[in-house]
Amino acid sequence: MGLELKKGRDGQLVMTWYGRYSDCGRRVSVALCSVEGTPPPSMSIRDTGDADFEKSREIAEGLLSRHEKDASQKGHAAHLTERLIEAKTGRKVEYVKLSDLPAKWRGLGRESQPTASWLAWCDTVFKRFAESVPSEFLHEVTPDQVSAYVAGLRADFTRRTANGAASLLKSAFARLLPPGASNPFGNEIARKREEAEGDSVHRRPLTEPELITLFATARPDPFLYPLTVCAACTGLRIGDVCQLAWKSVDLRAGVVAVRTAKTGASVEIPIFKPLREVLETALADKGESLYVWPEAARMYTKNRYGITYRGKSLFARALIDTTKDAPEATALASEHADLAETLPDVLEAIRSAGFPTAKCARILDTLTRYAEGQSYRQIEAETGRQRGQTSEDLHEAEKVTRLSLRQGATIKSGRAVKELIGATRQKRWSGDKRENGEKRLSASLLGWHALRGTWATLALSAGIPIETVKLVTGHGTTNTILKYYYNPQRGHLRTVLGDRMPDVLTGGKATKGKRKHPVALPAADPMASVVAQLQAMTAEQRAQLAAMLKA
Repeated sequence: MGLELKKGRDGQLVMTWYGRYSDCGRRVSVALCSVEGTPPPSMSIRDTGDADFEKSREIAEGLLSRHEKDASQKGHAAHLTERLIEAKTGRKVEYVKLSDLPAKWRGLGRESQPTASWLAWCDTVFKRFAESVPSEFLHEVTPDQVSAYVAGLRADFTRRTANGAASLLKSAFARLLPPGASNPFGNEIARKREEAEGDSVHRRPLTEPELITLFATARPDPFLYPLTVCAACTGLRIGDVCQLAWKSVDLRAGVVAVRTAKTGASVEIPIFKPLREVLETALADKGESLYVWPEAARMYTKNRYGITYRGKSLFARALIDTTKDAPEATALASEHADLAETLPDVLEAIRSAGFPTAKCARILDTLTRYAEGQSYRQIEAETGRQRGQTSEDLHEAEKVTRLSLRQGATIKSGRAVKELIGATRQKRWSGDKRENGEKRLSASLLGWHALRGTWATLALSAGIPIETVKLVTGHGTTNTILKYYYNPQRGHLRTVLGDRMPDVLTGGKATKGKRKHPVALPAADPMASVVAQLQAMTAEQRAQLAAMLKA
């Protein structure tokens, strides 16, 4: 108990006085004030520093004394509070340490068992937080410490990564803090911040010609083609498509009845001809699997980002004009550099690039491991970092060094697939950074989820009532569909307005009086119609017809 000085992970002295004292039998560590002046060479509080150092020591001792006095005065009340909570809830009040967060989080009851990779990511987030915050117990963490930590996350990582880590911590604190303790994450994470207005970028729905092109591009791939057709014909999310079970498919009735994974809504979708064809093909190879496409279900469970990437690649190859829409070649060299040979120069370039300390250290570690021949999976297994993070680190190194350090997949045009995928993205705001220093991020316009918006846009443009569309998509309100999914493009508007607006406005053939009616279709063959009706009759109806003819 008493004053103490701490060293950071780099071995340097942290210029903050800390104090330890007892609070109701628990050891508490608290930051007191800044260390001023020059500490003693030994960096020990037992030795004497210069005058300013000793003056800051006196201030720290006074603050520590105040904390100890407050603890002694409230100790009895806190003990009574714990006893009251235990009597009301039947559970003993538990004070969880930050270092115990991973084990406590894994031990919480859950409706379904999370994946091992997700739990490993949680362990990494909790460990990083415990190392960065100068508190021992969860209830000692302050909102100021949380704000500083989240600001550091947003400086070193993408918004998605930073918000994901902060949301996880907020959820863990909400479940593991003692009853009555306020969550220091409080209002730190919001779904839509006020200053984020205008940042939303909606995925672009496809026109009919684009859908035809997409199907034609996907057709040679037996893995992607049925998923593409199913997503386009049903408007289901890609997770529900990949995990579509045979019990949800009724080919006789021509209906797919699915309980969606995200919202739990039950939807029924008619099976049209293109979807029926891929379902019947899958039925021929059904075997013992519970899923329509077992390989897709397996991949989505183990590596859903792989499914996402293959979808982005498909859309890019099908819809991005490699001579017009694709971005200019990046600064990467056309020749591949052997990282094992150029590693010292590459590492030096990264150190001089001005990356934040944590990010720089991570990229250096990734480069070293990759140069030693480790694969993305091996790096993930040893460090806990996702394979996408490893790819991002290598890409950052390529941008800095202007060298191609890995061999990327290419298409017939010779352009890298990742460059074409880049053309399917849109920046969220102009400029490189915002006033608050946030990096300029981009959002995906084309991908699996674009087919959900395509289905809604085409249905509404065709005049299908929005309430009917809502029954198929499973949304709770029509406003969600109109705000996020109905996003007609020029091609949609031109087709719909051209068909329905008067000729006097569209420049079509002028007509007098009432608007002309659509041209009548040729009459169907009457014998073919009778045959079709007979084939559709049930056994009971056929028996009834035979009796009538006999009579």
